Amino acid sequence: MSRKSRQLHQKITVIYCEGESEKAYFEMLSAKYSSGTNVHTEKVRIETITQSRGVDLIEKAARKRARLPRNKQVDQAYVVFDCDSLTRVDLEQCGKRARENNLRIIFSSINFEVWILLHFEAVSRAYTATQLNLKLSGEYFNQDYARFKGRRYDQYLFDRINLAVANGCQLTNRKGNNWLISNPYTNVHQALTDIYGVTQF
Repeated sequence: MSRKSRQLHQKITVIYCEGESEKAYFEMLSAKYSSGTNVHTEKVRIETITQSRGVDLIEKAARKRARLPRNKQVDQAYVVFDCDSLTRVDLEQCGKRARENNLRIIFSSINFEVWILLHFEAVSRAYTATQLNLKLSGEYFNQDYARFKGRRYDQYLFDRINLAVANGCQLTNRKGNNWLISNPYTNVHQALTDIYGVTQF
């Protein structure tokens, strides 16, 4: 048997993030779930795709995935992004391009900070980005959250994943919940078991 045919193919999960906050968050989860006997997380690769939004972000993620070395077989690929000012038409196009490229969408509205807030409390009403920053700054992070974004979350969120998942389930189980139109919305919690191979958070 040739050396080339014996070469092992490593299956990996790739997570392409719109911003540094998302990347820092998933890096925290990778550190948390890589301890002990769980080896699933050794196969998680997290990257930021800067200065891209919407369909452009999806297409760049698809190109990055296609350029991975041949010995890296992508088991699943995710793109993490916010609604911000994307329209329903924009989001429909994102969904279409993601399906065409076998990418899964992790999405939050109005932004990723809705998911961060769920680590502390249930969310049932819409917030603006400014309101979320103010709420997280004053009540939970004790500093200007807008300046904190992109730093390590461990001190604040490491032991709160279970609460966030429970609150996330409560949010997504609401009648009429639809990522294209709902605000607030997040589906981060729905991807965690597939990514990290855990059911206890």
